[in-house]
Amino acid sequence: MLLSRTCRIKPVMSTTSIVLQKMVCQPGINMPRTEMGVRALFSTSNNFSEKRNNDEFYGAFGALLMGASAVYCSTMTSSPSLLEQKKKKKKKQAEEEEEYQYQRRPKQKYESPPPIPVHGPESHIGDYNDPPPRPDLPTIPLAEVEEHCDDDSMWFTFRGAVYDMTFFLNGHPGGKPRLQMAAGQDLEPYWEVYRQHFRGHVVGWMEKYRIGNLSPSDAKEAATKNTFGDMFEDSPEHDPNLLVAAARPFNGEPRIDLLTRDYYTPNELFYVRNHLNCPDIIPKDYRLIVKGRGIKKHVFTLDDLKTKFPKYEVVTTLQCAGNRREDLHGERKIFISPHWVVGAMSNAKWGGARMRDVLEYCGLDVDAMALGTKTPKDITHLEFEGYDADETGYTYGISIPIDKAVDGLGDVLCAYEMNGRPLPRNHGFPVRAIVPGHVGNTNCKWLHKVMVKNKPTDKPWCQKSYRGFPPDIDFENDLSHWPGNVDMENSTIVQTMPVQSFICNPPQNSLIGMRDATDIELKGVAWSGGGKEIKNVDVSIDGGRNWTSAKRHKPIQQRRDRHWAWTQFSKKVTLTPEIREKLGKGERVNVELISKAMNSDFNVQPETMEPYWNARGVCINHWYRVKVTLDPNLEKGTVMHGNVEDEFPNTPSGGKFKEPWGMGGFTSDYKHQSDPRARKAPESAHF
Repeated sequence: MLLSRTCRIKPVMSTTSIVLQKMVCQPGINMPRTEMGVRALFSTSNNFSEKRNNDEFYGAFGALLMGASAVYCSTMTSSPSLLEQKKKKKKKQAEEEEEYQYQRRPKQKYESPPPIPVHGPESHIGDYNDPPPRPDLPTIPLAEVEEHCDDDSMWFTFRGAVYDMTFFLNGHPGGKPRLQMAAGQDLEPYWEVYRQHFRGHVVGWMEKYRIGNLSPSDAKEAATKNTFGDMFEDSPEHDPNLLVAAARPFNGEPRIDLLTRDYYTPNELFYVRNHLNCPDIIPKDYRLIVKGRGIKKHVFTLDDLKTKFPKYEVVTTLQCAGNRREDLHGERKIFISPHWVVGAMSNAKWGGARMRDVLEYCGLDVDAMALGTKTPKDITHLEFEGYDADETGYTYGISIPIDKAVDGLGDVLCAYEMNGRPLPRNHGFPVRAIVPGHVGNTNCKWLHKVMVKNKPTDKPWCQKSYRGFPPDIDFENDLSHWPGNVDMENSTIVQTMPVQSFICNPPQNSLIGMRDATDIELKGVAWSGGGKEIKNVDVSIDGGRNWTSAKRHKPIQQRRDRHWAWTQFSKKVTLTPEIREKLGKGERVNVELISKAMNSDFNVQPETMEPYWNARGVCINHWYRVKVTLDPNLEKGTVMHGNVEDEFPNTPSGGKFKEPWGMGGFTSDYKHQSDPRARKAPESAHF
């Protein structure tokens, strides 16, 4: 079941289910009993059509019918004239909403890159997802596989192979519910949507847990027996200058050569990190629930947040915890998505109500807690929960230390503006949390609940996904068997991030005109978590043998330990005698450009990743190496894209992908080929 606002029913479309779909999905109607029935229905039945004799299923289905029938009856008792009036009113509201959405859409600021071929570069496509022949294993009937569909025994099939993945229930990076909903079934329909599984290493790892084969006829039946709805088909359109790191849910990073053109990243270029679906929330229906220890529960509308509290603005950079994750994916594999390349970092001015003002309104003594005169032992964290949910209704959640939220200098917001405009839908419209200086995932989008707690949230994004583990911990032997032998005392939930910088211009793999040139100009961005100031950025054009300090650019003033926003840098570096000599002979010269930043605590980016490699691929900040070619026969200032297969300059450090990329797996598999840019959402007509 797809439980977004525009939810859909999985395809057992009887007359009853069609009526239920219309009733359950009717916007603006509060149906707690129906919602309870939907959630219970899903939790007790993975396969709607084959479990109708299950008593629990009948109980859940009954709850669903009761809730839906109440709405249906109340609707049908209305007079025809009243119904007609409601239709006209609804149509008018829809037209007003469409115009509102159109007016707030960001306009594309920069020219689109060349179109991506439908199949992608040939090197990205392979048959490495086909399980190898295993005649040594027994043939297992499909009917027997389907019986193994609960937490005690979970079997799966894929292209004729049978796997026992029962141990993986708590280790799945996407959470337990998604594994449960596919148990006893074939994975192909699910992976059609979540194609990040198609980069080859996932099937290779699963081979260790293969227990048998299907017969050819059963394999064919398994692949087509179940269908899986795409809850992301109505996602908003995206600027073509965002590199697709994962198509469903959409995750995209801007071309890094554009990041130095504006201090405030244009809304349409700001990197997009979606964990689940992208809710489409009507402003008048929005509600923020604030509750928990030491406060009185309150429910706020969007208008409440705008009128009851002063608007406060803060400029801050957001960076995803996994930015540059692809750098760590080589001989040792990373089993979590998305595999960001380098551009999951952007800067904006945010506006909204201060979180501490909202908490104070609800009764929390924020001043005493901030000053340390009152330190309740049962209040340690603030948990955020979003409206975004997975197919089972499980919502996104994360938490931050309460100290950050109540601090008068912490600048945490319930934000409803981004760069002076209403939040775009992709960035949390109508309200999101903004936690300056903290990792991107704490800035919960589509903010629905704020809860004062005595511990961090139990949601998997906090407890599993955004943790840093020691280098000797890997996914295959440790994290997949969660918690297994993992020592949680030596793993840290990410809150703030280390110092970071990378050169944006010239772009990776560029051909640069150097006729009569004596220097080369470098531009980039630098940032440090926790509000630490960028005090210095050194750059090198010879792979780190020689360094010179760059000029830093930050047009706004920020105070000590509140340097939330990034620093841009630039430097015209004089060419070395060796480079000038080769250019003078008419030779092309390959050079390696590097930057390294230092923050106000004298923390500096490390040269390599090996000392901090971690299985989740978080907090990555080793030197980012940019490979370019200098051409003495081209006019100075000319920048051309090099002869490489990717039109985006976003590549891992060193300019090459160690493993086939294929849009993070979206175009990697020969059976699953489509261009995410060609997938148009209904509201994209105005883009």
